Amino acid sequence: MKILAWVRQIPRKALMIIAIALALIGLALIYHATAQVVVIVVDGQPFDLRTHARTVGAALHAAGFDPALEDRVSPPTESGLRAGTTIHLDRAYPVNIELEGEIQTVYTPETTPANILTAADVRLYPGDRLWVDGRRLKDSTEVLIIRPSRIRVERAVAITLEQDGVIQVIHSAAPTLGEALWEAGVVVLESDRLVPDPESPITTVSQAELNRSRSLLIEVDGNLVKTRAVGPTVGEALAETGIALVGFDYTEPGVNNLIPADGMIRVVRVREEVQVELEPLPIKTVYQSAPDVEIDNYKVLDTGTYGVLASWIRIRQENGEEVDRIVDDQVEVMEPQPRVIGYGTKIIVRTLNTPSGPVEYWRAVSMYATAYSPCHSAADRCYYHTSSGKIVEKGVVAFVLRWYLDMKGWSVYIPGYGLATVEDVGGGIPGRYWIDLGYSDDDIVSWNQWVTVYFLTPVPHADAIPWILD
Repeated sequence: MKILAWVRQIPRKALMIIAIALALIGLALIYHATAQVVVIVVDGQPFDLRTHARTVGAALHAAGFDPALEDRVSPPTESGLRAGTTIHLDRAYPVNIELEGEIQTVYTPETTPANILTAADVRLYPGDRLWVDGRRLKDSTEVLIIRPSRIRVERAVAITLEQDGVIQVIHSAAPTLGEALWEAGVVVLESDRLVPDPESPITTVSQAELNRSRSLLIEVDGNLVKTRAVGPTVGEALAETGIALVGFDYTEPGVNNLIPADGMIRVVRVREEVQVELEPLPIKTVYQSAPDVEIDNYKVLDTGTYGVLASWIRIRQENGEEVDRIVDDQVEVMEPQPRVIGYGTKIIVRTLNTPSGPVEYWRAVSMYATAYSPCHSAADRCYYHTSSGKIVEKGVVAFVLRWYLDMKGWSVYIPGYGLATVEDVGGGIPGRYWIDLGYSDDDIVSWNQWVTVYFLTPVPHADAIPWILD
């Protein structure tokens, strides 16, 4: 009630003024409450702005920033605003670009050298060098923390490098050939051969040749030497390392061969000497008939004497070990005298009692006996006839071809088998006197034993008798 009374006491004009003021305050509060808050980042520095602006450009203008043509605004100035929008304003700054002795100035908001150069219409080529404010920069896309003021571009030159027969083109702005190769990943060792010299100014070089040295392991004089050489042959590699070959010395691989893939070279030191050696010459054995010696017996008629052979031998040593002996010359200083063996030609007829009665024989030889029949002869088919044309049956025997040709038709007696004639050829058993006993397929009996074969009378003519059986 007191308030109403107080209000009635206020003049009407004052009340109108108060009402208008309250209305204005309300409108101000409403205006302030309806403003949007956006973030403006200028050259990396952020601050908040409350604004009723409807576009990015209007908001920047309201904040006191009117972007120049070279400045970068994100989002674009014509973009609409809403609460929470972040506006980036990167203002352009001057950068001096030095290229081939000329300087141009470009205004740009960029902090990446590659983008700055693009804005200046300067293109980087492989091998070009980039200097930013006196510092060498290898990566042109690096984002710089501090805005650069000066960029210098050094143009690369092209170098044609031949490396062990392979052609490679290198682009570099390095001051020397050696540094250019190093930047291109071509490492030049001290033992490599580079033409021209690594210290040659890059501006004077258009072609270069690099001959790579090879890692070598040389076995020489009992040592293993690790070294490197350009080569390309074994001989040239040894010359580079100072290893000399003397006399008959040689290498593996040979001096004219290319250095092997594994780099292993063996130097063989050779020494030769000549020695004289005496050796006995073997005694030759000769045979002659001995009428007083019974057949199949032998008698030494003369023991003979050894001869002497003198040999001049060249002995070759490699790395201290003997590897070869070569006979340069030989002289027979004493001739050998032959040993004379007498073979018996005396025939003595004897009688042998058999189950069938006595038989006369003039020769008895121990032989290994086997048996065969027409279809049991180790052949691929049956043979019913002997080499002489007779039927294969008991009573025919086979010898090896040489004996068969000398003894065809001779009569023999074999204990346990009986009488037979030589009618066939067999394979024999190496190293043994051999006889194959014939049977028919129905009565074959297995034989594998030593027997005495008796050669029966009549005695053949002396010219038909093989006195020495072999």
